[in-house]
Amino acid sequence: MNRIITISREFGSGGREVGKRLADALGCAYYDSEIEAGLARQMNLDQGYVARAIGNGILTSIPLHFGRTISSPSLYKQQVDILVEKQKLLKELAAASDCVIVGRAADVILSGDAPLKLFVYADMDHKVARCQQYEEADHLSSPRQLEREIKRVDARRAQYHRMFSDMRWGDKTGYHLCINTTGLEIKQLIPHLAGYAKTWFELRRK
Repeated sequence: MNRIITISREFGSGGREVGKRLADALGCAYYDSEIEAGLARQMNLDQGYVARAIGNGILTSIPLHFGRTISSPSLYKQQVDILVEKQKLLKELAAASDCVIVGRAADVILSGDAPLKLFVYADMDHKVARCQQYEEADHLSSPRQLEREIKRVDARRAQYHRMFSDMRWGDKTGYHLCINTTGLEIKQLIPHLAGYAKTWFELRRK
């Protein structure tokens, strides 16, 4: 069985950087926005539209598990199709090679593949400071605006996660390791995280 690591993360905590650096350290494939790009190509849709359909968390009343019949209003049919195809794509990626997957409720969707589940979080002040470094945050001129945006994005991620699991997003009981990046330089954490991951998978195979 391939080594699969899923990373759930609070916005601004550096979870994406953790995932990329960890994948590089372990020699694994790394998947983040590549997932939306792949779906967009498969379905001949705009990548931004696909990303919004995956991330908005608006279909909470629609069952999305394999083996279940999906019945939805025509208004939502395309969004539902995107989410179903996303599940299939995640399983294909996990079956293809060792990999690190960021977000997309991969921790739940790939639970049958025994992934190492990480959750990355940080204090609000740290997240605001980190977001201020992002080019895409330039239009948010004040720390208060950034804090509101962080809360909005995290609420959306939690809502999206609830479509696939009753487990509360961010609940420590649903992850193997929770990582608080507050005040820390992520690249200095990676050797330790890589060592943890290697040991975890070695023990799982015994």
